[in-house]
Amino acid sequence: MLNLIKVFCKKNLLIFAVLSLIAFSFSACGKRGDPLPPSLVVAEKISDLRLVVKPGERFLAWSMPKKNSDGTKPVDLTAFKIRMKKVAKDLDSCRFCDEGFFDYKTINLLKPESGYQLGTTFYLPVPEIMSNFVYVFSVTSLNSRGWSSEVSNKLALFSLPEISPPTRVELSPSASVVELSWQAPQLPADFSGKLYYRVYRRQPEISDSSWRLITPSPVSGAHFIDVGLNDWHAYEYVITAIVAIEKTSSESYYSEIAHIVPGDYSAPAQPENLSAFYYESGIQLIWNPSAASDLAGYKVYRRDQISGLEKIVAVIPPLRHEYFDVDVVSGRTYFYRVTAFDSSDRKNESESTPEVAVKF
Repeated sequence: MLNLIKVFCKKNLLIFAVLSLIAFSFSACGKRGDPLPPSLVVAEKISDLRLVVKPGERFLAWSMPKKNSDGTKPVDLTAFKIRMKKVAKDLDSCRFCDEGFFDYKTINLLKPESGYQLGTTFYLPVPEIMSNFVYVFSVTSLNSRGWSSEVSNKLALFSLPEISPPTRVELSPSASVVELSWQAPQLPADFSGKLYYRVYRRQPEISDSSWRLITPSPVSGAHFIDVGLNDWHAYEYVITAIVAIEKTSSESYYSEIAHIVPGDYSAPAQPENLSAFYYESGIQLIWNPSAASDLAGYKVYRRDQISGLEKIVAVIPPLRHEYFDVDVVSGRTYFYRVTAFDSSDRKNESESTPEVAVKF
């Protein structure tokens, strides 16, 4: 019996040893590689370096990195380094090559000496660009250990002429619409780029109203129609001019402010061929109807020879174009005229028909 117990124990010890060896083998096979050194984890590459133009200002702009190069968050980001090179315009072949760059500016994000962050975008003013040169920029991010990210896309900017804002801004209102036109600014005779415009609008009735760009895509002609407005509310407009060569552009300051109140200011066509004559117990008036699509009705005016005073004696619905006046006195002469009015809030009134006289 004792021998059986010893055999059983030996078997159990052997099984335990085998299982332990297998477990150790699996744990060794599943071991991950060594983690990357912290200094090699940098912010992801900036890939949208671009030019942003505003009235009288130009900025280099790029999106703030959202994660580190290994996909982790939060981003280890302490600074941006902007590099630049100057290339003569006649050496386009070397515009985007890697040679010739130098450190232009390093921006400490804790205390930036220039530029600013707005939302998820950083903006840096563009330096003045010398004529006959192309300035090429790139950006890298620096982490807390001073290690740099991959270099961003390259952005080439040209020198551009100074540009004045448009002049003689004219506004023409109608129902819910304002039509704008303006005079183009003068450009140098040798300028070979393109000229565009931006239109900005605000409502002075709103205390915190600021200029709103209403032409996200710049317009090429000196003309624009703004629609969908609220009638009888005040609006103000300014126009800017934009000159562009390839991806480089510059925007002028605002033009002088132009004020307008949109609405239907157009009166209907006047009624025609008014005739009036004595008929039984009154005076009958007939006229040709107005063809206005927004016709709301007619107003009949009358004055008498004795008092010389004129008053509206009837307002006629649009489907009728006649009136029978019974409030008259025998032996008197009456003078009549008719106008048409529309359905707008202003109730625009047409020119009057020629006055006709009838003795009752």
